[in-house]
Amino acid sequence: MIKIPLSIVLMAILGWLLPTFGPWYLIALSGFGGGLLLSRSWFALLIGFLVGATLWYVQINLLQNASPSDLPARMAELVQIGGKQNLMLLTAALGGLVMGLGAAAGASLLGFKK
Repeated sequence: MIKIPLSIVLMAILGWLLPTFGPWYLIALSGFGGGLLLSRSWFALLIGFLVGATLWYVQINLLQNASPSDLPARMAELVQIGGKQNLMLLTAALGGLVMGLGAAAGASLLGFKK
């Protein structure tokens, strides 16, 4: 039962650190590492999505509060999705999807040993 909290912490820490030193899609690798600890791929997809979306939403809010500008509002207007809050939610969902798919891949790799 300790595997679930350990995988959440591992995904969160790696998901914060890896994109700092490389491209953004390295969050899939952090999801893969956390997914190796989980046995069911659908559950790993759900956990990875929730951790990735939460992590990206927190990072977006931190960046927005550190340097407030009108660029997110202009980007949201450019892609016609409403306001900057919708843009932030869409970006968080993208991060959650990428980490969730990485976690599902990691869980399915070792999930066949049952």
